[in-house]
Amino acid sequence: MYIGSKHGDPMQSPNIVVIIADDLGWNDVSFHGADEIPTPNIDALAYNGVILNRHYVLPICTPSRTAFLTGRYPIRAGMQGFPLRGAEPRGIPLNDILLPEYLRRVGYTTHLVGKWHVGYHTRNYGPTRRGFDTFVGYYNGYIQYFNHTLYESKQFGYDLHRIVGDNHTIEYNYKYMTDFITNEAKNIISSHNPAKPLYLQLAHLAAHVSDAEEGMEVRNWGKTNATLGYIKDINRRKYASVVTTLDESVGRVIDALRRADMLKNSIIVFMSDNGAQTEGILQNYGSNYPLRGLKFSLFEGAVRGVACIYSPLIEYSSRVSSQLFHITDWLPTLYSAAGGNPNDLKQLDGIDQWSVLQSARDGKSIRKSILLNIDEKENSAAALIGHYKLVKDNSEYQKYYNYSGNNPLYPKYNATNVLSSSAASAIASISTFVLNANKIMQLRKEATVVCKNFTNFSNCKNRTCLFNIYEDPCETTDLFMKYPEDAERLNMFIDHYKSVLMNQTNAPVDPAGFPRNFNDTWMPWLPDDYQSISEMHFTMNEVTS
Repeated sequence: MYIGSKHGDPMQSPNIVVIIADDLGWNDVSFHGADEIPTPNIDALAYNGVILNRHYVLPICTPSRTAFLTGRYPIRAGMQGFPLRGAEPRGIPLNDILLPEYLRRVGYTTHLVGKWHVGYHTRNYGPTRRGFDTFVGYYNGYIQYFNHTLYESKQFGYDLHRIVGDNHTIEYNYKYMTDFITNEAKNIISSHNPAKPLYLQLAHLAAHVSDAEEGMEVRNWGKTNATLGYIKDINRRKYASVVTTLDESVGRVIDALRRADMLKNSIIVFMSDNGAQTEGILQNYGSNYPLRGLKFSLFEGAVRGVACIYSPLIEYSSRVSSQLFHITDWLPTLYSAAGGNPNDLKQLDGIDQWSVLQSARDGKSIRKSILLNIDEKENSAAALIGHYKLVKDNSEYQKYYNYSGNNPLYPKYNATNVLSSSAASAIASISTFVLNANKIMQLRKEATVVCKNFTNFSNCKNRTCLFNIYEDPCETTDLFMKYPEDAERLNMFIDHYKSVLMNQTNAPVDPAGFPRNFNDTWMPWLPDDYQSISEMHFTMNEVTS
């Protein structure tokens, strides 16, 4: 498969590397304006590419990853709601074709390193039977950073696997998970056959909390205290250490692409699956400031995610985009960039935005609306049309946290550190564009969300609120009574999707899948031909629709 380069010469389809952070807050990358946690490599990627400042995701991990892999809203497959638990017999329905399978059909080799979390009760639901040639990582929502175990449903088990085709082995080691993922990615890149394009998905554990006694596990306490000691809150300092280690990983992966002579024809996407969890269940002490709400909610802090894209194939780069972009858009967008035929893609909610990313200046969004989610069990829903967002959220995580991440005692943001980072150096070696400190500071200012009202926040508990999300990005002022026609239009939009919603497929945990049955390891436990009631229901709906 070949596509045209921006200079008109034929070249191989681009290598695609997608890096997914877990529970990373809006305010936890320094290109969004905070000085507290330095992320020079992620920043360099963003400043040399396109910062996606209106990139929307799902409020929690399994639904978000479902949307990314399928290009469809999770409600169509019953994958909305609470994330997949260990030994829970469900997953993305096998009828859905996933992104790596589409890419494999147009000549790509495909690899997943890190988190899966969209089903593994039978081998047919695992990564290497859903489009990935190889998988090195964990099945469940999170593991400990060093010993790679998960304690859930009062069950303790190991969860780190290596699968090539149907050859399945257990990876026993004590390597810090961020480094393990990075080294595996580097090995895949260095050994890649350049005759075929590469799709590499790095799904990091960072910055998710683990179930270790200390919660967030840092790689090196001495280095953490030496470099981040200015952060007085010890839990926030640990979180910052996990994020800076993730940032280092991004730099190492980009440098590996340069060393393999692959960077000049690559697309690199960096995103978070959802916002941070400042407090409550699975709290990691991340920050979504100045956005309202946390993971699990439908406010911007949960669903407006950190994201950027870099590629030498992008003609108009080093910009901040305010175009609406949804996580379902990545499947058609990356498939288009790979040279795939859009007619191959059926019944997607995602929109191909490759041409917009590649060359268009920031104008009117080609995407006009987004269904943010419907959770029929929690009686919550949210959607966005134009400048207006309707939110009905019954979660306990809709509060506002006035924590800016800026303090006179913190080191000031230093553009020189960005320019000298591994990522910036690698990109500079293949680029004719020269990024400078002035441009960095300009882009950082554009990417920083500023809110006008920090004192009075509308109470949206047990009621529906309407916000002008462009003028009021922090969702402070409810306009439901002021603009009833806009509220009704959004309600009708949500009701339309309720007509195609499949009830959540959450199932009771199956003791047959407990680690004690598999040498204390989380493993697939049901036969390949097993079909759940929800899967049969999905199949019947597909036939009759």
